[in-house]
Amino acid sequence: MNIILINPSMGDYYRGAKVKSAITLSPPLNLAVLAAALQRAGHVVRVLDLEAETVESHSVVLRDALRDTKPEMVGVTFRTPLFPQAKRIADQVRKECPTACIVAGGVHASTRPEECLERADFDVVVRGEGDVSIVELADGKSIADIQGIHWRGGSNPDRPLLTALDDLPLPAWELFDLRRYQTPSLVARDVPVADLESSRGCKAQCIYCTKGVFGSAYRTKSPLRMVDEIEHAKACGFRSFNFVDDSFTTITSRATAVCEELIRRDVQMPWTCTNGLRVGNVDENFFRLARRSGCWLVAFGFESGSDEVLKRIKKGATVNQARRAVGWARKYGFTILGYFMVGLPGENERTIRETAEFAASLDVDFAKFSITMPLPGTPLYDEWSSQIVDPRQTDFSIHRPGARFYRHPDFSWEELEGHTRQAYRTFYGRPSYVAKRVARSLRSGHFVRDTQYALSLAMPGTMERFSRR
Repeated sequence: MNIILINPSMGDYYRGAKVKSAITLSPPLNLAVLAAALQRAGHVVRVLDLEAETVESHSVVLRDALRDTKPEMVGVTFRTPLFPQAKRIADQVRKECPTACIVAGGVHASTRPEECLERADFDVVVRGEGDVSIVELADGKSIADIQGIHWRGGSNPDRPLLTALDDLPLPAWELFDLRRYQTPSLVARDVPVADLESSRGCKAQCIYCTKGVFGSAYRTKSPLRMVDEIEHAKACGFRSFNFVDDSFTTITSRATAVCEELIRRDVQMPWTCTNGLRVGNVDENFFRLARRSGCWLVAFGFESGSDEVLKRIKKGATVNQARRAVGWARKYGFTILGYFMVGLPGENERTIRETAEFAASLDVDFAKFSITMPLPGTPLYDEWSSQIVDPRQTDFSIHRPGARFYRHPDFSWEELEGHTRQAYRTFYGRPSYVAKRVARSLRSGHFVRDTQYALSLAMPGTMERFSRR
C-alpha cells in the first residue's frame, strides 16, 4: 500500500514570536517510528513534514505530494492547537484522493476521538500508541478487529501498551531530507538534531499533563538498544540528539547505564534533555556520567517555587529537591533551562511572587514562564471544565496562551499576563544575572545567540508565545 504520513506545522502558532532562537526544527520522531513499522510490513511510505515548509506553501506542497504518490492511506498526527490545520489537511486529501483512508493520530486525536470524526473528514482515529494499529489498518485487517481505534461506525477497546520497546524498528530517518533541519538554536548548537525516545509513559500524576498516548506505565528500551539507535541516527547524518522522554531519569540507574554505554562505545555525539528532568529522579552520579557522555544541556520542570502549590498540582517534587538538582547540574558544567508556570490551581499573588523569586535564586541559565493552560485530556481540564468559555468550540487553536479560551477561577487574564511579565523581569532584570550570563556565553563562544534568546524572553509581549514543544 502507498501511504503518506503528515506532520502539520507549528508555523502559525509561533508566527510573530521573537523566541525562534530557542526552537529546534527536527524531523518528527513519531512519524519516523510509524514509517519504519509500515516499511517492515512491506508498505511504501512517504513522510511529509509541513513544519519544514513555509506556511504559505503548505497547500501546494501537499497537493503535489498527493498527486505524485496517489496514496491509499494518509495519516495525520497533531496536537490540540493544530486541529484546525489537521482538518484543512483532511479536506484537501479528500478532494485529491477521495478513496484514500484518512487516519488521525497523536495527542488530540487520542483525547478527543469522537470530535475529530465529527468535525473533520477523518475515516479512522487511532488512540494511544499507533505502532501496531497503523500497520493493521494498512494490512487490511477488519476494522472491527483493530484495537485502539474509533471509526465512523463505532469504536474498539484500547490497545494494551507496548512493553517490548527493543523490538521496535529503528526510526526511518532516510525518509527525511536532513538539509532542511540545519538551523541552530539555543538548545541545538550541532545540527541536525535527532529527537529520540528511550522510554514511554510517565508514572507522575501532574494534573496539567495528559497521558493520552503513552499512558502511565513506564516502559524502557535497554541501554544497548538505545545506543544502537543513537549510532543509527549518527550514521544517517545527525550531529546531535535530544531525549524527548517524559522523564528520561525515572529509573536513574538505567539513565546512567545509557550514559555509560555511550562512553564505552566512544560515540562522541553531543546531546540534550530539553523535555524537563524531574528533580526527584536524579543524583550526582547521573550528572557526572551524562556530562562525560556528551550531554551539555538539561531542562527541569520546576513549575512553582511554592511547596504547597507543588503538592496541589501533584508534582511529586519539592523546592529543596530542585535546589539540589540544580547544584549537581551546575557542578558539572551544564547549561540549565528552567520551566515555570503562572496561575496554577491554588495560586495567589504571594505564591506567584515566590516562584519568580525562586527562579531568580536558582543558578539556571534561562527561565521560561508560561500561563497555565487546561488542555483537553488533562485532569486540570476536567477540574476547570466549568470555566471553559465555549466547550464546543471547533477552533482548537484557541487552546494556547493569549487566546483566553477559559476563565481562570482566581485571576483575570490581565493579571495573569502582568504576573508573567513581572516574573520575567524578576529573573532577567538582575544585574548579577546579566554579568554571569555574559561571562558564561563568552566562555562558551555563543554570546550572540544566548543574548538573542535572553532578550526574546525578557521583552514584554513575547513570552506568552513561547511554549514547550
